[in-house]
Amino acid sequence: MRRTLILTIAALAGLLLVLLLLVRAPDPHPAAPPAKPVVRAAPAQTVAPPPAESIASKPAEPVAKPAAATELKPPDPPKPTIAALEKPADADAPAEDGAGENGDDAEPEDSGPPAIDTDHATDLLADMIARQETLSESDHLPNTAAQTLKKFDQESADANWSESAEQHIESTLDAWIGALPEDAQAHLALVHVECRVSLCEVLAADNDPGSQSERSQAGQEWQQAIGSLAQQPWWRELGFVDQMTQVSGAEDHTLYMSFLLREVKTPPATEAPPDTGNPDGG
Repeated sequence: MRRTLILTIAALAGLLLVLLLLVRAPDPHPAAPPAKPVVRAAPAQTVAPPPAESIASKPAEPVAKPAAATELKPPDPPKPTIAALEKPADADAPAEDGAGENGDDAEPEDSGPPAIDTDHATDLLADMIARQETLSESDHLPNTAAQTLKKFDQESADANWSESAEQHIESTLDAWIGALPEDAQAHLALVHVECRVSLCEVLAADNDPGSQSERSQAGQEWQQAIGSLAQQPWWRELGFVDQMTQVSGAEDHTLYMSFLLREVKTPPATEAPPDTGNPDGG
């Protein structure tokens, strides 16, 4: 009985295996998929709107966002143009003329006259001297400056004295100018120094007359520098005894013409030997 049952089960298993093999065998001519049935649209039906009360009483349901909408990425923002990327031309430029917050760094509008032009000052002094010479010829009234200038023109240099005197005067006045503040140095120039037998002519110019009053109070006026020459040790050694200065103005320049007077000692005249003659009168 048991053996018969085992054989029956084995036969059924073999039959099942054969059926599975037959079912899985590939079909050399697969059949085309069946066409989808065409579904006709149902005729539209008119549906009456629900009563207003039911709409109001029914809570609004949140509208579900379509799945496609959530999957789409937002469009990229437009790329900025080259003009938008460039900084304005004056964005990093330093502020000018009081562009600061309070304008503390702004330079004053009037910074004073420019540095003195020595060549131009020389021309102005030459014109002044020419007017003095013309005045001395046409005016018969006493004029110390004109007379001194005329005397200077008539003299010649002293080979043993003039060069040494010029060097002492120039070095002393250059040192005085070098001790001034820089803003004062830029407006003052020693133009010319020339010594002759009994006179030395010193010419100078200043193109900042607006500050002369302040400099004069501080002892920085040119006339004070000329006056201080008499305190130099070489003043007496070179025989100087006096000085005079004439001040004139032209084209916003102050012109100085100074003369230093030297005492020239005339050697005593040699007395002629007495005439002894012939004692006998013969």
